[in-house]
Amino acid sequence: MRSTRGSSTAIAKKRVTVAFALTCFSSLLLAQDVTYPPAKLSPPKIDPQVVLLPESVVQIQWPHTLKLVNAPQSISLLNPGECIRVGIYSTGDNRDRHLEGTKLSFSVQFSGHRDVHPLASPSESKQIKPSGGDFVKAVLGAAAIKEPESIKTMASLGVSADRWCVPADAKDGAATVEVEVQSPDGHRILDPQTIQIETFETGSKKSFKDAEEFSAFSQGYYRQPNPARLLPVLRFLIATQTEHSQQGQAEIVSAFLSAAAKSNPVAAQDFRARIANEPPLTRALGLLILRSAGYDIEGVLKMLSAEEQEKFRGLSPLEDPFDLSPTQSLFNHLDMMWATFEATGEFKPVQTIVGVLGWRADYDDFDKLRKSQNHPSALTPSIVRGVSYTAAGWSLWSFQRNDPLAADYIEYLLASPDTSPQIKSELTGLADNPAFKRPGGQ
Repeated sequence: MRSTRGSSTAIAKKRVTVAFALTCFSSLLLAQDVTYPPAKLSPPKIDPQVVLLPESVVQIQWPHTLKLVNAPQSISLLNPGECIRVGIYSTGDNRDRHLEGTKLSFSVQFSGHRDVHPLASPSESKQIKPSGGDFVKAVLGAAAIKEPESIKTMASLGVSADRWCVPADAKDGAATVEVEVQSPDGHRILDPQTIQIETFETGSKKSFKDAEEFSAFSQGYYRQPNPARLLPVLRFLIATQTEHSQQGQAEIVSAFLSAAAKSNPVAAQDFRARIANEPPLTRALGLLILRSAGYDIEGVLKMLSAEEQEKFRGLSPLEDPFDLSPTQSLFNHLDMMWATFEATGEFKPVQTIVGVLGWRADYDDFDKLRKSQNHPSALTPSIVRGVSYTAAGWSLWSFQRNDPLAADYIEYLLASPDTSPQIKSELTGLADNPAFKRPGGQ
């Protein structure tokens, strides 16, 4: 359950070639006073490309990011009950002011019905980093070169105030989204977008062919959620664990499923209905997952035999990923928090893992101890915190490089007055701290 670099939308990709050039020539810029020629004026305009965003981008992700963010992905598939917002890009000089003066309307054609949303100003907007912008910033920062304002952003994204939700009784098919804008330079019809609609019945029948497909699905889930496949995720977990058990994997995937179910009550309701017809082992873990997500499972339990009910009630609840008690379980909880992040894109897992960087003193004690001849005979709370510090830093550095949203959250924490100076210092040194080269600090 490790995240890979998500691709940005085409608008961000097609406008920037500076990342490669800066990477190639950064060594030539060391210790030099660099000047840049003035950029040519470019009139602002609304790009014809439309992006369709999961509502979580606006409701869950953007409240914990700065004004400048990585481009969210345009979603390509929806299940019943899921909602989207429509996004439009503004480019050129004075693009933010141009976007503020623009209104958009959109309509959705699906299953013989047309839902029309009238002209309105975007409710949210962000400046968008160029593709690879975080890497360029890191390269320039390592060379002690200030990033030019002209390359920090070349587009701004505005998002509709209205949303469209897939009807609960929707059938498989395709929905067409048509968008019109009224901007300071006139009225325009933008490029229509098509999005696939998949029922829970269809999605629940799709199995994972191998671990690679399963990993890609789970790691990119918050960017392209597909809750109709949560039951196949559980089935895949049971099958692989039965064939070849991996320590901690069941807890990590269960945390992923619990978080995904908690974030989508419609999907959780369907999952609960389907889990009743699964084999006992799959059913038992599915019910534990639903219970940990806060759902009532008594209706399903009452349908089971007295013997199976008794066995289930004797099972221990799933572990809380956010439990930071300094026991050996904490090492697994870090992975469970990352699984929660991958399922939802929520800020809380990243914020909590960042807080573990406050255990630097425990790591220093652990480092001295392992270099001495007096090795400990037991795993003490201080040692657990010290090792967790290295694992947290290593994983944060990995996600900062490979996950655009995690990188945005870390920038937000670095700029927040609520983040302590010690934690800011740790975050600034993620790339250079030898304790973070790999888990365990070795």
